[in-house]
Amino acid sequence: MKKIFFYILLLSLSLGVSAQDFIDYNKNGKQDIFENSAYSIEERVENLLNQMTFEEKQGQLLMDLGWQYYQREASSIVLTPYALQTLKQKLTGSLWGFFRADPWSGKTLESGINPLLSSEGINRLQRFVIDSTRLGIPVLIAEECMHGIMQVGSTVFPTALGQAASWNADLVLRMAETIGAQAQLQGINICFGPMLDLAKDPRWSRVEETFGEDTYLVSIMGSNFVKGLKNNGHETTKTLLPTLKHFAAYGNSEGGHNAGSSHLWLRELHSEVLPPFSRAIKSGADLVMTAYNAIDGVPCTMNSYLLKDVLRRDWAFKGVVISDLHSVSGLISHGVAADLKQAAEKSFNAGVDLDLSATDFYSNLSDIDTVRLNEAVRRVLRLKFICGLMDSPFIEETSELYSAPAFSQADETALRLAEESLVLLENKDNILPLNADKSLNIALIGPNADNIYNQLGDYTGPQTASSVITLRNAFEKEAKVNGNIKIHYAKGCSVRDKDKKGFAQALKAAKKSDVIVLCLGGSSSRYEETEYESTGAAKVVSKTVSDMTCGEGFDRSSLDLPGVQKDLLFELAELNKPIVLVLINGRPLVLTDIKDKCNSLLECFYPGSQGGEAIKNTILGKNNPSGHLPVSFPRSVGALPCFYNAKRVADRSPYVEESAEALYPFGYGLTYTEFSYSDLRLKLENEGTDSVFALVNLKVRNTGERDGSELVQIYIKKTVSNYAAPVKTLCAFAKKYIPKGKTEDFTLKIDNDFFRERNLNATEFSLSGGEYEIMVGYDGKMNLKFNVSGD
Repeated sequence: MKKIFFYILLLSLSLGVSAQDFIDYNKNGKQDIFENSAYSIEERVENLLNQMTFEEKQGQLLMDLGWQYYQREASSIVLTPYALQTLKQKLTGSLWGFFRADPWSGKTLESGINPLLSSEGINRLQRFVIDSTRLGIPVLIAEECMHGIMQVGSTVFPTALGQAASWNADLVLRMAETIGAQAQLQGINICFGPMLDLAKDPRWSRVEETFGEDTYLVSIMGSNFVKGLKNNGHETTKTLLPTLKHFAAYGNSEGGHNAGSSHLWLRELHSEVLPPFSRAIKSGADLVMTAYNAIDGVPCTMNSYLLKDVLRRDWAFKGVVISDLHSVSGLISHGVAADLKQAAEKSFNAGVDLDLSATDFYSNLSDIDTVRLNEAVRRVLRLKFICGLMDSPFIEETSELYSAPAFSQADETALRLAEESLVLLENKDNILPLNADKSLNIALIGPNADNIYNQLGDYTGPQTASSVITLRNAFEKEAKVNGNIKIHYAKGCSVRDKDKKGFAQALKAAKKSDVIVLCLGGSSSRYEETEYESTGAAKVVSKTVSDMTCGEGFDRSSLDLPGVQKDLLFELAELNKPIVLVLINGRPLVLTDIKDKCNSLLECFYPGSQGGEAIKNTILGKNNPSGHLPVSFPRSVGALPCFYNAKRVADRSPYVEESAEALYPFGYGLTYTEFSYSDLRLKLENEGTDSVFALVNLKVRNTGERDGSELVQIYIKKTVSNYAAPVKTLCAFAKKYIPKGKTEDFTLKIDNDFFRERNLNATEFSLSGGEYEIMVGYDGKMNLKFNVSGD
């Protein structure tokens, strides 16, 4: 019967009938319970599960590398011999990276699947699986989606660190809605993202992928990201399945090493690391990915406390736990498994349901208890029903995909988010914004002024030159419409290479200009000669000097500007011309001896495909910067670790050589206008109960000469706690646009959790009464003390 329906589908497509018409027809035929949407998901899952052999169950627990499954021939997608053989032999249930394109996958602009080819690729794949396997269970398609889908032709937004720097959770929600809609239009079921690790050490190579160092900020941004993916407004018959990365404490590693060990006791783990995951699960996340690291000697991929006690027992998580790529076989490297079979058994019995690799579990689960095997398969099958895959495995084939709002309006969202993510660190004598109403000669210099991939960050697909606006593109376009502006461009140097041959051209451009816009920083671009680990992490090799200084695998021991960039800045500074220093990079840098060499300093992180336009708009005053740092910038590497919420007993006492305070602290950011605060008030709600929370009210007035947005940050501390507590903890924030001369009322809620305290083993989380203090702003410009009733 299944084959008959398949050939009817082929006929229907040739006649212009939609895939959905075929599915509706199939529903009217003779069906098993699992094929009948009139039954509940639980009934359908059990019916299907009871029909499956061990090999079919095992196949559902495998997620293979999807780019191996197709090849592009001109404008057509065909399945590879590997795909045809593997889908039949392994009965693979899921694919990761079917759309992925980058140097590691080997897929390029010419050989990768772009959105216009996505329907052909997905429909061809699902048709083959449905026709060629006994039960015809469609495959789940998972893609990297943290700042856009990692494929040819999808929008590239700022990386997560830039998203967090906007402090605009609603805008992050809108971005995630756009990513989600683009994904659903192309038949993607699972989005890998958001990443909820804390950035506790800027030397770590994956800081750019995080929402920063603070638990609450990460929680809010991550939760909104999940909500946006799931409620993207595209359609109601299908839903996306967000995946939380990486469980847990991946960003708390020794020495900033990727996958280095983490040393946390339970109280700190539950207070700082786990809350973003808990909140995101409540917002609808469906998968949780294990981390490569070990916590207190137990690798997370075999940590039953995390995967069973916390996720399943305490949080009642019903979704799927997936390994990170080869983190199962990684147990051998940890020294806790003798071979792949033992690694598979340990991770599976600890709670991992789905193997991202399709090799680590395959042929290694034969001795697993049937009850546990069925449990994992049941969870995977349930996802396939929840997301609508079982009832609608095909997508509509259309040539008008780019006309859909998810694509046609995406650049507008990317530009807005990029503009709000820029953080003004210095602006001496208000040199910015530059005045383009009169003659303005600009020397535009630096390795990141005109390199599309250096401004996009890691996990980015290939881009056409026309799809990305560099700073040079933006300024030269502006000069065509504003005759006052003249641009003199010179690269100067590369990011890491120490060749100074370009200095002379840079100095020549600077000498005939009124102001120097110097664009320096780093890069996570894989689009040069890069070697890779089996996990996809980049290798640091010495035989070539690429621009890459960040991105998975590129941990650093120094936070200085790499290469000869600092030398270029110092030589330009000798000209005594105003310097606007623009940083495009993926982690905090040490700027102690740099900030005094420039007049203005603009931190942009990786601003995405619209980054050049956003930076240009900010330099010329079309955008008033409103970003604030989601991470602390240390004075030196020797001052690490450096984060704002250190425990009070170690309240950043000065070192012999320098202050231990951050050079630019968490929450810091300047703007082109001024704001004043007044009328701070706090009211406790549900006072006298365990569910007490607080409402904070204040007024903010724009006292400057420009319209702008102001970020109100509220921090809290308890005067006396049962355990050593931070000097302060972010507990609420809100951002509003305020025209010059106007006043806005702010009302912020401090959640009940901030009035609770965990015991030593994190088995209790109870109300903690006593005196509290709130502080407004990163610098505590206002404060207020109050008492909470309770033990």
